[in-house]
Amino acid sequence: MLKDGNRRLRAGRVGVALSTVGMVAILLTACSVTPPAGGGGGVTTTTPGGGGVTTTTPGGGGSTTTTLPGGSTTPTLVSGRQHTCSLRPNATVRCWGNNALGQLGNGTATSSSVPVQVAGLTGVTAIAAGGFHTCALLSTQQVSCWGNNSSGQLGDGSETNSSVPVEVYSLTGVTGIATGGDHTCAVKSTGKVACWGDNFSGQLGTGANTSAPTPRSVAVLVGAVTVTAGEAHTCALINTGAVSCWGDSFNGQLGRGTFLNENVAGPVVGLLNATSVVAGASFTCANRSTGLPVCWGDNNFGQLGNGVYLPPPPVEGDPAPEPRLANTPQDVVGLASVSSIDAGGEHACGIAGGGAAACWGNNADGQLGDGTAVANSTPQAVIGLIGLARISAGDSHTCVLRANGAALCWGANSYGQLGTGDNTASLEPVAVVGL
Repeated sequence: MLKDGNRRLRAGRVGVALSTVGMVAILLTACSVTPPAGGGGGVTTTTPGGGGVTTTTPGGGGSTTTTLPGGSTTPTLVSGRQHTCSLRPNATVRCWGNNALGQLGNGTATSSSVPVQVAGLTGVTAIAAGGFHTCALLSTQQVSCWGNNSSGQLGDGSETNSSVPVEVYSLTGVTGIATGGDHTCAVKSTGKVACWGDNFSGQLGTGANTSAPTPRSVAVLVGAVTVTAGEAHTCALINTGAVSCWGDSFNGQLGRGTFLNENVAGPVVGLLNATSVVAGASFTCANRSTGLPVCWGDNNFGQLGNGVYLPPPPVEGDPAPEPRLANTPQDVVGLASVSSIDAGGEHACGIAGGGAAACWGNNADGQLGDGTAVANSTPQAVIGLIGLARISAGDSHTCVLRANGAALCWGANSYGQLGTGDNTASLEPVAVVGL
């Protein structure tokens, strides 16, 4: 999953050589609510009564979602590294794509190119898809997870994989969840955050680097509204409109002005009036009350969207290119009135005025949806899509949700993550079948 040596090492701990996710990525049908206090007069994307605010994956496998009280079962959509899941109107969940570690939750380890129902799961209000695991927030404000558990990211106290949902140990009062590469986090109604799983880079935020198979409180952090998890870093939107991050910062993805890992939460430099935050594999983006997003961290494929020149792909014998990184927020150019964003493995996407979609960053598998396989450091319009409710970026694929619950996906499809009933990749949107 991971494309540089550092991330390949992490993928080895999962036992599968696959590509990165942007954390990963949680996408829900949008409506307007008041932004966090102090966050300006903009719009935060949420779903009423159990939808959530986007944050991924897939980052390295991540995604984020936060819910509001109530009983709505508005359809939602999230993308993991190589799988995708949708919360359906009847409060059940259907998933498709890679299932080698049970991340589809249907009791098997067989991948599927069409949606399959997660076993025994009802009363779901929000979902999050990480590296090779998936989690659901229930109407009881408890959390269940399934899939890879090699670092304790399912939170049940074990390191045993599960192909069906298992309850996170002793966790209640949850309002939002996020799944990263090999860790998981939850926002509680108190404004505190709890995390569990891999902690090699301090991504649990406990002040130490000890992994945990059950929830641990994030130190120092208060007033959290939403949380998002990347490959090995975590960020939270605070009720003041600020953003706080912790964990891996090798590429500057914490936005704290350094390239140093941190195991305690700290503020992103100069970021005010944020209304949402999303974590990619090794980069992070936030939307602001102005509708003008910013990104920071790894930019080798233009995933920060700041128009940095991208040289031609190297050929054998060429020297390694200089890294393109930013450890403070950079404006995404050419994109305004953004209502929703998400970050994938090495690409990001947003929904702007009129519900049109645009993506930027790595495009080797067509994950930008512009009909090419050429990386781009500025947002590119997705072919033929308007009137969208949500967009969700996985590792090398992207999916969108229409207001009527229909879904379309594009990009890599080796494991059926596009949900089209086959394994044919696509440079432009194709319909998910069987939802």
